[in-house]
Amino acid sequence: MRGVSLALEPGRCLGIAGPNGAGKSTLLGALAGWIHPSSGEVLLHGHAVHGRVPAEVGFAAQEVSFYPHLSGRHNLELFGQLYDLSRTELVRRVDHLVESFELEDWIEREARSYSGGVARRLHLAIALINQPDLVLLDEPTTGLDPGSRSTLVRVISELLEEGNAVVMVSQVLADLEIVAHRLMVIVDGHPALHDDMESVMARAGAGVVVIELARHPEEKIDLGGVPGVLGFELNEGVLTVRLDGSPTRLPLLLDHLRRRGLRVARLEFQPASLQSVISELVPGW
Repeated sequence: MRGVSLALEPGRCLGIAGPNGAGKSTLLGALAGWIHPSSGEVLLHGHAVHGRVPAEVGFAAQEVSFYPHLSGRHNLELFGQLYDLSRTELVRRVDHLVESFELEDWIEREARSYSGGVARRLHLAIALINQPDLVLLDEPTTGLDPGSRSTLVRVISELLEEGNAVVMVSQVLADLEIVAHRLMVIVDGHPALHDDMESVMARAGAGVVVIELARHPEEKIDLGGVPGVLGFELNEGVLTVRLDGSPTRLPLLLDHLRRRGLRVARLEFQPASLQSVISELVPGW
């Protein structure tokens, strides 16, 4: 890793994406305190983090980790005891997490009997047993069914509302688009992109319009003077146009084509997505 500089405030989420082997998990390890950077430092509440995972940090690694022969409840209680929670506080935290992660039907069973999605929900609940200020999540939606994934996104949103800071590594860009306030894309060990999510998405515009023309144009198409057109290409009678976010742009584009005698046979609008933005801003990924 090199060239990484970031600050995260309470109630904010940093989303981290990038190809396999780029250094995303290494960065999480440094933030957690169990990987010591060769230069620079990690500060939590103004104090250096190194050598151990601070009690104020909740860390859910990519691989699920718990005791398979214990029930889900006993797992939560065991990990809670590591933080010296009182019995009353421990019971309260366990009950809260069971409800938040919708584990009621599974919590008394041995964890080895859990499905992949339920196992990951328990794994994530364990990371939150100490009610941490900073939550580090490495590929938390891996292997989750749609219902479990929706549950996780809801839990993360609730953590942010409660003032927790969250760093989430994910290849599921749609999830980052929902929960992250800032986005960092890491390529070959350094940030290729680091900006507010709102600013990143603004670069994408409203989306892409795919227009199949009724006939191939006899002359070269020039959309350079059409307001809101960010780029376009024509391929075998199909015109692909990227527009900015103004709702008036599509009518202006269609009017421009009509005045040039170009009739539309079919039109499809594709809203901008984080994947399309990253593909453009970070070539090669």
